Amino acid sequence: MMTLYTLRCPGCEEPFSVRLGIGPSKMTRFYVPCAHCRLPIRGRSHGKDLESHRVEFEAESLPSETSLEAAFVTVDPNVPSKYNATQRGELGTFPTMTLIHLVGAGRGEALFEVLSRGRTAVEELWPQVRRIYEYYLVEDWKHFDKAGKAAFNDWRTVSTTHERATMAHQAVGIAAAAITDDIDDSAGRYLHRVLAKHTSALRFSTYIHSARADVASGLVPGLQRSVFDVIDRFIGHFDAWQMGVLRRVMPPDRLPLLRELTLFRDEFDVLRDLYQQGFETVCKTLRFAVAAQNTVKRQSPGDFGIDLPAGANLKANPKSLNAYDKLANAARLAFVRQVPGWEGYGALLNNRTRNAIGHATARHDLRTGRIFSDKEPDGVQ
Repeated sequence: MMTLYTLRCPGCEEPFSVRLGIGPSKMTRFYVPCAHCRLPIRGRSHGKDLESHRVEFEAESLPSETSLEAAFVTVDPNVPSKYNATQRGELGTFPTMTLIHLVGAGRGEALFEVLSRGRTAVEELWPQVRRIYEYYLVEDWKHFDKAGKAAFNDWRTVSTTHERATMAHQAVGIAAAAITDDIDDSAGRYLHRVLAKHTSALRFSTYIHSARADVASGLVPGLQRSVFDVIDRFIGHFDAWQMGVLRRVMPPDRLPLLRELTLFRDEFDVLRDLYQQGFETVCKTLRFAVAAQNTVKRQSPGDFGIDLPAGANLKANPKSLNAYDKLANAARLAFVRQVPGWEGYGALLNNRTRNAIGHATARHDLRTGRIFSDKEPDGVQ
């Protein structure tokens, strides 16, 4: 829903109108550029419905100016808008029409379905799944089953370690699939093939001993907790990244349309930390995938052979899984990308993206909406 505000810029002191798109949110940090001097003015909005919604600006609010001749900017924190739009009706001035135009004919319904399904899963399903997994982590099986039955009609009470792990992780998977889109199946294909490798590797005692040692050392339980915490944090900041699906829905020939648009959110610090933490945590889990691959190919989890994978930038392969864990992320990912069917998953973990937003010098310039750093002096959209 669009609402109209009139602000006095704290810099040039000129009044201007803001057409602000609002929606359900715990807390959205955004900014608007002054229509006269382009000074970025920060704001916050929160509330689950129109009655409870509150908007605050770091500027003086004036009685609403309804004249169509008044200087104005259009900002929707959930939809890319245009900085220098001067006429109502331009691309980037009406959020819904902007989205429909960006994705092209026939794709708007798919985009809105993904956005709606994701929000419903975050608000209704995830809190229930979160309880299931919390009880799983502390082995409280009584409440584990109670939470499972409350969330899923077909929940089964099981008794083995393997069955309980399967139930817990399937619950997380169902929620995650509902929250994200199903456009890129790289992660799903990777998981399917890793599990197939795992099943094949179970024929070898070396693999079983290695897996048991990782559990006994606390490595597996620790990583389970870390991965779950990262997922929970991502979902907690769902509003900040959900519109990323837009680039995936848009046809490639329409992506240049985004160059003139900006997403007026002021949450780069949150997204930077989330992305870095997620990247590092996922790379720690790659150990288990390569252990299964090594076992299937060379009958030992820690045997990486002698052939160096492309892009690893190593003089020799690691001699053990622990040595593999000490490699740089780029090298670890090179071992994953060389396995047929795993390339797409490795591509999702893009070092350039990580360095662009995670570098110590990275900053979000609110005047341009771009991320600048020593690594990306021209900025990243």
